[in-house]
Amino acid sequence: MKNNLTFLVCLLVFGCYRDYQDCYEPFFLNETEVDVSLYYGVIGDDEENLKSIKIASDDTVYNRPGGTFPFLHKDGLGTFESDLYDVRLVFHTTPQTCLTFKDIEFQEHDIRDISSYESLGICRKCSMRGESDPQGMLYRITDELLERAEPCE
Repeated sequence: MKNNLTFLVCLLVFGCYRDYQDCYEPFFLNETEVDVSLYYGVIGDDEENLKSIKIASDDTVYNRPGGTFPFLHKDGLGTFESDLYDVRLVFHTTPQTCLTFKDIEFQEHDIRDISSYESLGICRKCSMRGESDPQGMLYRITDELLERAEPCE
């Protein structure tokens, strides 16, 4: 019984420690000439529950203490439980254009896919969501994404 309890405690401690090693913090850089709104959550019939982040032209946003911001982990941009978010980029052009990242398969330069991010190294200014300093990860919102966007419905 004592050996089983010791094994369980070790499993919990080292299992949690492993998860904290994969701690990432997303940075979103808007390289376009227009402001962008990033909506994330579950895109469907009830989009009132989507959370949003506004990113000015030539600006970068990231999580600050007390803020609400999406999680980035090895599976992609999603909830703490690893479920991927649906993401819609709304470009504030006239008329507004949208680019939606949804469903299971990743698109080219998909904002949900961690391979679409560049590593910035350890981020000591980032909010701590785990027990270690997260690795900053940069996603570039480019003119190419703006060109792929279609009029919003």
